[in-house]
Amino acid sequence: MNNIYMSLDNIPYNRKPSKDEIKSLSTRIGGSAKNIDVTPNSITTLCNQIGANGHSFCTSTFKDGKRDKDHFEQQQLFALDFDNKDPKKTVTFEQVKLRADKYDLPILFAYDTFSSVNHDKFRVVFLSDSSINDRKSAEAMQRAFGTVFPESDQACVGDVSRMFYGGKEVIYCDSNTKTFNVESLFRNMTSYLQDTYKEHYKRKLKEFSQHTSVALNKNGSLDVRFTEKSHRITTGTREDTENGKISPTAIIFTPNIIDHGEKLPNLRYVIKFSECTDKSSVSISDQKKDMRTKHRNHTEYRSAVISEMESVCKLFREFLSGERDFVHHELFGLMCNLINVETGRNLFIQTQHKYPELYDSERVGEWERQSDFASKQEYKPTSCKNFCPYCQQCQHGRNILSTAHPKRGMMEKLSEDEEIVTIEELQEQTFEAVREAYNSTDRKVHIIKSMTGAGKSTSYLKLISDNPDRRFLIAAPTNLLKDELYSNADKMKIKVFKTPSLEQIKSKIPQEIWSKIQLFYRTGQHRKIYTYISEMLKRKEIPCLKRYIEDRKKLMTFKGSVITTHKYLLNMDAKMLNKYDAVIIDEDILFKCVLANQEELTVSKLEKLRDDIADSRVEKKINDLLDAAKHGACVEVEGFEYEPSDGDEKYMVDLPSFCLTERFYVRKDPDSDEDVVMYIKPSVFKNTKYIVVSATANESVYRAYFGENRVEFSECQSAEYKGKLYQYPGKSMSRTCIDNNRGIVQRLIEKFNIDESRVITFMRENVGQLHFGNTEGSNTIEGKDILVIGTPYYPDYLYKLAAFTLGIDFDEDEVMKPRIVTHNGYRFAFNTFENEDLRNVQFWMLESELEQAVGRARLLRYDCTARLFSNFPVRQAEMIRDFDYN
Repeated sequence: MNNIYMSLDNIPYNRKPSKDEIKSLSTRIGGSAKNIDVTPNSITTLCNQIGANGHSFCTSTFKDGKRDKDHFEQQQLFALDFDNKDPKKTVTFEQVKLRADKYDLPILFAYDTFSSVNHDKFRVVFLSDSSINDRKSAEAMQRAFGTVFPESDQACVGDVSRMFYGGKEVIYCDSNTKTFNVESLFRNMTSYLQDTYKEHYKRKLKEFSQHTSVALNKNGSLDVRFTEKSHRITTGTREDTENGKISPTAIIFTPNIIDHGEKLPNLRYVIKFSECTDKSSVSISDQKKDMRTKHRNHTEYRSAVISEMESVCKLFREFLSGERDFVHHELFGLMCNLINVETGRNLFIQTQHKYPELYDSERVGEWERQSDFASKQEYKPTSCKNFCPYCQQCQHGRNILSTAHPKRGMMEKLSEDEEIVTIEELQEQTFEAVREAYNSTDRKVHIIKSMTGAGKSTSYLKLISDNPDRRFLIAAPTNLLKDELYSNADKMKIKVFKTPSLEQIKSKIPQEIWSKIQLFYRTGQHRKIYTYISEMLKRKEIPCLKRYIEDRKKLMTFKGSVITTHKYLLNMDAKMLNKYDAVIIDEDILFKCVLANQEELTVSKLEKLRDDIADSRVEKKINDLLDAAKHGACVEVEGFEYEPSDGDEKYMVDLPSFCLTERFYVRKDPDSDEDVVMYIKPSVFKNTKYIVVSATANESVYRAYFGENRVEFSECQSAEYKGKLYQYPGKSMSRTCIDNNRGIVQRLIEKFNIDESRVITFMRENVGQLHFGNTEGSNTIEGKDILVIGTPYYPDYLYKLAAFTLGIDFDEDEVMKPRIVTHNGYRFAFNTFENEDLRNVQFWMLESELEQAVGRARLLRYDCTARLFSNFPVRQAEMIRDFDYN
């Protein structure tokens, strides 16, 4: 805590103000908000200003300077007035101080009022560790203080706009600024009621609940607790962010909780309110019924988990052995984990009794009360990072229990949500990154990672517009996106040229000619296509091919910027590329074009090629390949350049690519029981500057492919989705999972009443127009609610082929198994590899497919909903657990 925010009048008094003075003071103080630094000197000054020099104050601050409850802004200070008017309720400051100490409610300062004689009238002020900007919470907290100190003036209790006059003498000041917290206030109020009313204390809790609307849980205790932070809940409000309604839960963030000298930066307080006062408590019969159920059913974790905890947690081992004394927040963290284990609470207390030199009887008694309260409140296990000094030294989950005993289907969030920016800031970051990469003087591969919908294409076109005398080559993944970029450039009055495409006019090309063109493509004889088309045009009139040739000629002489596709880019020669000042690649060219360009040949086909071909180099390469394949799946054979000869198309093999390839992967085809040789056709990136802008580019993959020193990687911040992304991780939703749950895709479509055209899943499900593998660039369902169903696993040999091609070292015999892994801030069970580099390739390929599929809704710009059914976590998804798939 860096400061205290309160309302403090500037005018001192040496007596109680007159009626006229009170009127002007009341009007004035609402606009007298002050920030008080939390330092010993400033706290001492504050105590003297109020307690000795008569400055009036309000514990709250107010909006628009209006001092009333409707304009309440926030409250950090809580004050009690003791006037001792009732002879039956007289109390001294010393008695108040003793009670405050007993119930861990440290007093900030106390002072005598103007009418005090021998300290019989005084005020006491307490300081919360966090700002309370929910009025209902502040009122309930004031009533909690009034409950612990019933001798105080109850007229002051519950009034957040109450004004307190200053005094004539400070009787206590804590310059160390000890604080109480929301949870400890209600917990210690409960302890006070237990001590005072014994077995009848729950009746008093029920009365308190009825007065304040603070809900009771099923055990009859006030529903106030610690929990983890979440950026989705706005500070100080009770807004239900999913439904847009007022929730009966107040969230009080605690960015700087100091617990016994230690920061606990990732916790918050939650106060649950009942919407109707008469329903704010649970009946005693219901409580007994719930307690019977609780005792009949076991706690979340059985006792056997304790030995597992001991094996994985150094802190727990130190506690059990009495190796050292533990500070408060370490014990609190252990307690919150242990109370969720059968016999865990008993072990927590018994261990302290075992080491009286560390834990005296008073201290153990306090922990007995705290653990009893925490058990009744059903506190969840505290995150390791919030209390464990060794959390950076071990591989752990969210808490000790999930680390020791991970559950099936676990999807456990480990880290806080990353800092997010506005979409305007993201767009600016993206453009600046592209501009900076363009302005660099190197010839490296610049990778810029930026979200789908972040204005990437706008950035390219703006760069072209800002540099009209420069030439750019922009490569999109598909002809569809190429045309879209061209259309956008035309709207911006930017003169560009787009490369012609035979694929886009194939329906107009005579079938026999198109078949021949495809054969040239299939066998790697790209250079023959232009000559062949020219010869065909001499024989007959084919308008579409004539325009294609004319456009090719125009391209050769065009002096401006050009928009093309990934494939066209990779087939351009160095002379052509050198005409451009920069090459900008839209989306992840390694995933969508390079690694997707796979080939496989059976051993029998290779043997036939070896026997038929006249080139001795090809014959030798095949022999070397087949010999090496006898000893392992990953095979390296030296490559060489092969110039196609007339008649090569009869082999039906892309010989130039086969000969240039150096890394092959050999697997057994389970259907034919024959060995198959797989490889990724080489793609040659010339020695020029490339700028890749993608939502899914993986830094380590690009460095592995291009070389560590040739890649410059930068990642833009994330912007929060305007729409909503819900993820359901309960089932893997792999192809096998869907097969084993017949009809599940249709059930989900019916459940969410989604048109099939807005469903993305595997192509074999025959649902919708989009499926995994063909989603990139489509805008047909943007701004609409969509379903994405499936985890698009590839066979393990494809991951190994990709990794081997990238030069990654791994055990070729390793198989995918269910493992506990971490990714995107989650810890979860997933069928994957032990080798981290191999796993990284798998996760990159999976994430690319899922992000592109989810991205079709354009959640960044549209207020729509995407629902993802997969056990692989994606960013900014809100996890929905316990979903009934039936």
